[in-house]
Amino acid sequence: MTSIENKTFLAFDTSTEYCSVALLAAGRCRSRTERLGNGHSDVLLPWIDALVKEAGIGLKDIDGILFGAGPGSFTGLRIACGIAQGLGFGLDKKVLGVCTLDAMAYPYRREAARIAVLNDARMNECYGAVYETADGLRKICNEQIVKPEMAAQWLDEQHVGFVAGTAIGVYPMQIELPCVKTHPEASRMIEWYLADEKANASLWVKSDLAAPIYVRNHVALTIKERREGEKL
Repeated sequence: MTSIENKTFLAFDTSTEYCSVALLAAGRCRSRTERLGNGHSDVLLPWIDALVKEAGIGLKDIDGILFGAGPGSFTGLRIACGIAQGLGFGLDKKVLGVCTLDAMAYPYRREAARIAVLNDARMNECYGAVYETADGLRKICNEQIVKPEMAAQWLDEQHVGFVAGTAIGVYPMQIELPCVKTHPEASRMIEWYLADEKANASLWVKSDLAAPIYVRNHVALTIKERREGEKL
């Protein structure tokens, strides 16, 4: 893994009901993650400010900004992307949109030859992706919508041996594999990036080119769906 002593990265993810922020500075990664529901926009900037002050640096000292690009909540993705664009433009720093599923898969890369991430996409759907782990972490099945009732078959067809994600325990998916319920953590985004920094370095873009990853075309609720308590 690349030495991190001289790296200073800010990362954050608001793609789910969890809000997560991390700051790598002087070889130490400080982070904060909490389950907030819909309160991301109220705390994201104050949390960033607090971590920067705790590290004894200024925002201008950050080398780059990583944000959770999704897939995930439409509102959450827009919050993270918007903050990344604003900070990137104001500080003249490049940004990197990290696939949330990639970062969530990274800690479990030694659990099986093939692993999958299944996140709750609401509306009785999951966001899923599959990875091979023999040589690092390589995505072999891109992020897509997976119906809970088809999840077990989908995993079997992909020869998956381990599953992680926010959808575990939410739907009766009848998955007979080792599973762990987990959520996005911004520190994992930094770890994912540094694990193959040479390859990932090409992913940095100017702030105005930052964009979320949308998998589902249905990104807004109708009045009827809102009344029925549906969430994106």
